[in-house]
Amino acid sequence: MNPLSSISNAVNSNALVSDAYGVNSGQSNVGGAGVATEVGAKTVQAETTSLTKNDNTLVLSDRAERAKKIEAMANDFFKGGQFNSAQLPALIQRLYQDGILSEGQLNRLSNSGFEIPPADEQSLSDFIDEQRASLSDSDDDKKLAAMLDDAKWVMGAMDISQSPLVAQKANRVSSQITELLNSEKPLSEAQANHYKGLKSLMQLASMTGEHQQENGQLNSYLALAKRH
Repeated sequence: MNPLSSISNAVNSNALVSDAYGVNSGQSNVGGAGVATEVGAKTVQAETTSLTKNDNTLVLSDRAERAKKIEAMANDFFKGGQFNSAQLPALIQRLYQDGILSEGQLNRLSNSGFEIPPADEQSLSDFIDEQRASLSDSDDDKKLAAMLDDAKWVMGAMDISQSPLVAQKANRVSSQITELLNSEKPLSEAQANHYKGLKSLMQLASMTGEHQQENGQLNSYLALAKRH
């Protein structure tokens, strides 16, 4: 069973934002002939002006709160460099519960072939170091070494994974690992599983970038700001 499918109780963020501004609350309904009263019109105008003035505050507050959650997640999972593939399910659950990744994003990951390899207690950082030490000076090995270096850099930058730079590098590493796994390079089963775990981590990291928050509260606020 796809581990992502077990995550339930998603929050409809769009509905929550709509309710917050009275879209679904019935406050905007007009009785009688459907003509707004002068008092009602002034109230709507005042609320719109207030919303416009506070847009930047809302956006900055949301971004700061999200950054704090990402930093706390990184501290719990990646401090000391001991993260391993056995922790992937717990990491996914944490990212979802903290609202860092939405249900829609998890579905996108699932549909893109995201997988969790058999659990292994060896840290992905130690695996990278082992692979790095075994490489030669050939051009292919130099490319692999650069990819491994980038992967380790991303792991060390998970506390700022909302940064586009981290997300972009993680996405590139994920693509490079896919090419490696589909190549004719001989890999043991253990090596392949570690690379799969590393790829899955890179996919998660790339999804935490702010540019990926298509249905999140942040973009809902931005959309509202553009309309007023």
